[in-house]
Amino acid sequence: YHLHCFACIICSRQLATGDEFYLMEDGRLVCKEDYETAKQNDDSEAGAKRPRTTITAKQLETLKNAYKNSPKPARHVREQLSSETGLDMRVVQV
Repeated sequence: YHLHCFACIICSRQLATGDEFYLMEDGRLVCKEDYETAKQNDDSEAGAKRPRTTITAKQLETLKNAYKNSPKPARHVREQLSSETGLDMRVVQV
């Protein structure tokens, strides 16, 4: 092996004896610091989901009544529910 081949693919830092590193699926090396930074970025992007919608008691009552009358309401009914409750169409559908 070549000592100069043991370098981080992200920061190009030469890895020394005792350094912790990660071997990527394609066989390339990443130093511990860059691996952890990349992992944190991936975790924060995954956590960047849309927050849950909070439904008020009045909105819930309106939805329950509508779905009690028709378990699978047509699109125009869902649109009407959306405008009545102020909820997004996707929330009304789900």
